Amino acid sequence: MNRFRSFGYFAVLVLIHSIFLNCFTVFPIKQETIDSRLLDKKAEEIISNKGKINYEFQNFELILKIEAASFQETLEKRKILETKIVHYDYKKTDGYRQLDNDDKPWNRYILGMFADIGALFEWTTIPFRTISRKKEEETISENIIKSEKTKTFEPKELQLILRAENTEFFNKSPNSDTITIPLTEIRKFFPKTNFIEALLYYGKERIEYQNIPVAEEIRKMKLK
Repeated sequence: MNRFRSFGYFAVLVLIHSIFLNCFTVFPIKQETIDSRLLDKKAEEIISNKGKINYEFQNFELILKIEAASFQETLEKRKILETKIVHYDYKKTDGYRQLDNDDKPWNRYILGMFADIGALFEWTTIPFRTISRKKEEETISENIIKSEKTKTFEPKELQLILRAENTEFFNKSPNSDTITIPLTEIRKFFPKTNFIEALLYYGKERIEYQNIPVAEEIRKMKLK
């Protein structure tokens, strides 16, 4: 009998202890940088290949225009030590708020009473848990400070891939920098698609990606 009574006391203590520690959630709301110090700065020369895919619709056709080039660039890297102040706030936990609207009176009144007592004690600790705290973070930033085009790629040096509904329907090196795709073909083979994915490669390097919306143009074509 005493064993069951001890277990009951222990269960009540665990319950009360749990309620005491779970009435409020403390969380960061913003960080404020109060000091910034440059630790290291260096520059390096890199070769960067970049591409563009421009598109337009004319006479119910999707017209793609591609271009790509290689650039000699100077990349500047900076390592910075920032000192920040973290500002905190608090809110009631979901469990604590749900007790107010619980359908069971025992939970709403009995547990709610313990929860309110727990909240009263826990609330006194919130000022200590929400005091702004300083912290230091190292950040690395990269910026291109100089860029010079060294080569313009011919269309035959590139690889253009077009996809719709996760299916490739175009994958080759174009003969021209302008590619025309009839919307009737897209509608025929991909009636449910809303977007066309266009990917441009130089060798194995992807140098551009475009997500091209076609649903509205196809809808206009249907109304014609």
